[in-house]
Amino acid sequence: MSAHAQMEGDEPRGRLFWIALVAGWAVMGFGVWTVFDRAGSVHPLRFGIWLAGLTLVHDLVVAPVLSAVAIWLVPRLPPRRRGVLLGATMVSGALVLVSLPALLGDPAGNGTILPRNYVGGLAISIAVTWAIAVLWIVVSRVRPGRPG
Repeated sequence: MSAHAQMEGDEPRGRLFWIALVAGWAVMGFGVWTVFDRAGSVHPLRFGIWLAGLTLVHDLVVAPVLSAVAIWLVPRLPPRRRGVLLGATMVSGALVLVSLPALLGDPAGNGTILPRNYVGGLAISIAVTWAIAVLWIVVSRVRPGRPG
C-alpha cells in the first residue's frame, strides 16, 4: 500500500467487498421491486414516508443515543465484556427501530401489519438478546483457562 493510500485511509478492496456490494444492491433492488409489485397492499408512498421517517429517527435519535450510551458505558466496562454488552445494546436499538411501524402504525389501515402483540414480541426479542449476552458472559467466565 502506498504512503498516499495510508494517509487517505483507503484500504484495498478485495473480493469479499465486491461480493457484499453486489449482494447488498441485489437485496435492495429486490426490496424496491417488491414494494412496487405489491403496490396495492404496500402503498409505496406511505412506505417511503415510513422509510424516510425511520431513517431520520435512526440518524437523529437512535444512533446519537446509542453513541452516548457507549461513550458513557465503555470506560465502566471490563474490556472483555464491552463487545457483547455494546452488541446487545445495538441489537436492542435496532429491534425498537424495526418495530416502530407496527407499534405506531394503524393496523386497520395497513394490510401488511399482521394482527400480533407487537409490544410483547418486542419485549421478548429484547429479553432474548440480553439473555444471550448474559449467557455469553457467564460461559466466558467458566471456561477453563480463560480469565473472566
